[in-house]
Amino acid sequence: MNGGNKNPSVWSKKSTGVFLLVLGCLLILSVILRVSFYRFEYNEKFTAVDYGRFNYFSYFTVQSNTAAAVYCILAALSVFGFKSLKRVQNPAVGLFITTYVIIAGVVYCSGFPMGLTPPLVWDTAYHRLLNSTQVLHHMVNPVALLIFWLRQGSEPAVPKRVLPAVGIYPFVYSVFCIIRGAFFKPVFYAYPFYNPHFILDVIAKNKDVSVIWGYVTMLPLLVFGISVFIAMAAVLLAVHNRQTKDDKRGKR
Repeated sequence: MNGGNKNPSVWSKKSTGVFLLVLGCLLILSVILRVSFYRFEYNEKFTAVDYGRFNYFSYFTVQSNTAAAVYCILAALSVFGFKSLKRVQNPAVGLFITTYVIIAGVVYCSGFPMGLTPPLVWDTAYHRLLNSTQVLHHMVNPVALLIFWLRQGSEPAVPKRVLPAVGIYPFVYSVFCIIRGAFFKPVFYAYPFYNPHFILDVIAKNKDVSVIWGYVTMLPLLVFGISVFIAMAAVLLAVHNRQTKDDKRGKR
């Protein structure tokens, strides 16, 4: 017996469109401002070489947050009546985007205690812009999209077969980063775990070991990293599908 739709779709609410549009515009604006006001500041540990303003897009965080911005804006427009964009509301799309930004945020924040993430400083206007963007991309947006994901319990279940596909983009991105660092000048590694010399310094410090072993060690780390993405997506999928099942039971 149908007791009525006690949990209307989040996509039927104009407030959803407003939320997504504001979030998407903030993300886009942050990227535009970050690139427009780029300024190189030498830092022996974190930024010893000026790779140019557009190298900013080499980071997984920036790519995933830019993708999230596009997702949010298109999804908002679909709420406001653009029927051709309804496909964006597919929870599988949200699963991919949410997984990527959460992992980016977790990696960034976990770097603070290990000294791998530059400290946040707020002493100048430029540093406030820079670090406000960092906070938005690594802390605010992951939490915002996670909350939005948890509000989609009335949407269709996501099939488990999509999970392996979550690892495709991180794998391609990782291969690109490794190849770029190994064969292109100036040498640039978006993240230290793509740098074989960094890995050797961790596992064989002060020992004369071939760089090849850095790449060999990187292989299981790469497999582990891709597995983390898939595992995170699996958790989000399981929570969503459980919500979907409970929602259906509540409507009987």
